[in-house]
Amino acid sequence: MTFDEMRVDFIVRRRGSLALPITGLIVYSTAALLSLAIAAPFHNLVLALCFWAIMPLGLLVGRLRGEDMSTPPENPLLRLSAMARIMALATWAIHIPIWIHAPALFPLSVGIGFALHWVVFSWTIGHPLGLVHLAMRIVFVLTAWHLFPGNRMGAVSIGIALAYGISLFQLRRVDWQARLGLKVDPLRP
Repeated sequence: MTFDEMRVDFIVRRRGSLALPITGLIVYSTAALLSLAIAAPFHNLVLALCFWAIMPLGLLVGRLRGEDMSTPPENPLLRLSAMARIMALATWAIHIPIWIHAPALFPLSVGIGFALHWVVFSWTIGHPLGLVHLAMRIVFVLTAWHLFPGNRMGAVSIGIALAYGISLFQLRRVDWQARLGLKVDPLRP
């Protein structure tokens, strides 16, 4: 399989890769809402629990959408996608000490740290969307963290949910058929 064929295969198997932004929008919106109902000393715990809900919920959303989440050996881009998420998960080696020693910074580190895999996603699909997502996350998270010191976790979560919502909108607007010469629309069943 050529690189271009692998890219097309990735996009078709993942049906445009909408499960990730759908899940991010759900999870971080939930975290923002919970920040209004849960006492501030438990905000970081809520954020951590919501973060760890992303992968199982993402798999469920992907299955419901018909996205192929497997990593078949014939297309290493699908394995690269999984490895990029593992790379981003490794940032928990930084998040945990921050949570312990500088808990006010925890929403900041989690909010930006898990967006790193969007760089690989951007390269994989051959579209700047992932880089735009990372840039939005950085700007939205930093801005929210600075502007709302009374509920940083909630504000940061809203910023992340906003970035996911915009990325979802952008992904749905990409004309994969024209961009990659596809004969089928990966967003349609």
